[in-house]
Amino acid sequence: MSIFGSKNQPPETSTPTARPRPSERVGAGAEARRQPTHIAAGSKVQGEITGDVSVHVDGEFHGLVRLDSSVVVGEKGLLKGDVDARSVQIKGEVEGNVRGSERVEVMATGSLKGDISAARVVIAEGAFFKGNVEMTGGGSKKAQGGKAPSGGGGGSAPKGGGSQS
Repeated sequence: MSIFGSKNQPPETSTPTARPRPSERVGAGAEARRQPTHIAAGSKVQGEITGDVSVHVDGEFHGLVRLDSSVVVGEKGLLKGDVDARSVQIKGEVEGNVRGSERVEVMATGSLKGDISAARVVIAEGAFFKGNVEMTGGGSKKAQGGKAPSGGGGGSAPKGGGSQS
C-alpha cells in the first residue's frame, strides 16, 4: 500500500505545482486583454474580429471587424472589409466602410476607399480618401458644448463671418 501511495504522491505533488501556473496565466490573461491584439507585418488573416480588445493591424486582414474599443491600421497594414469600432485610426490602407462611434482618423500616410460614419472625423493633409462622410450625433454635442456656445438655430454652418479667402 505504501508503494502505491508513494507513487501517487509525486504526480499529485507535481499537479498542484502545475495548477498555480495556469491560474497565474489567467491573471496575466486579464492583463493581456488590455493589450491590443496584433496582426503582425507579413501575416495574412481572414475572418471576423469581435470583442472589446483593441486591434492593431500591421499585416493583412480580410473580413469584418466589430469591436467596442479601438482599431489601428499601421502604415504597412491592409484591412479589406468593414470596420465598426469605438475609434479607428488609419495609417495604412483600408478598403471598406468604417464606422466609429467616437472618432475616425485617416492619417497623412493613410488611405481609405469607403464610407465613414462617425461623431468626429479627421482626414489629415496628404491622406487619401474616396467615399462619403456621415457625421453622426453621438458625442458631437459634448464636443460642441465644450468649445463654443451655439448660436441658436439648428444649422451646421458657423454663424457670422466664417468665410476665408
